[in-house]
Amino acid sequence: MKLSALLNFEQIVIQCHDNPDADAIASGFGVFCYLKAHGKEARLIYGGSPIGKSNLKRMVERLEIPIEYIEELKEKPPLLLTVDCQPGERNVKPFPAEQFAAIDHHTLRRDGLSGLWEQEVRDNYGACATIVWDMLRDEGFDVSKDPVLATALYYGLFMDTCKLQEIYHLTDRAMRDALELQCIDSA
Repeated sequence: MKLSALLNFEQIVIQCHDNPDADAIASGFGVFCYLKAHGKEARLIYGGSPIGKSNLKRMVERLEIPIEYIEELKEKPPLLLTVDCQPGERNVKPFPAEQFAAIDHHTLRRDGLSGLWEQEVRDNYGACATIVWDMLRDEGFDVSKDPVLATALYYGLFMDTCKLQEIYHLTDRAMRDALELQCIDSA
């Protein structure tokens, strides 16, 4: 899947798994930034419970990530893209959409993802944020020019790899090396 394929849709809802972690938020934010830069109408949402962890609240507030907690999706979007998860999983609130797509780093569901418009599942990556970073890079979208986005993606990798201790894929390492000096100060 290429991110540029998403540009065929005027409206896209990006959904993180319920009770999102830093990786899900960062991944969704990366796709959100790409779509907004191309003039598309995008929403970043999640279900479950409102974010309660202090580090995630700080991430969302400090980086001004426009993520919305919702209980229902009132209008059926042309495309609903799940990030850091796959439609039909227990931790993904089912919302209606005309078509579905997924970007994930978890093992592909046993029943597969047939019926999706598109999918990008790389289960050998340490974080979904790395997949989004790699997809952005393939589109010529320079994350290093946006310290806020660089910080979000780096933090997603940091948290999903036990503070960078479980980085095994070369692309995870490449993202770490490319973004570690581009992040904003955490003060």
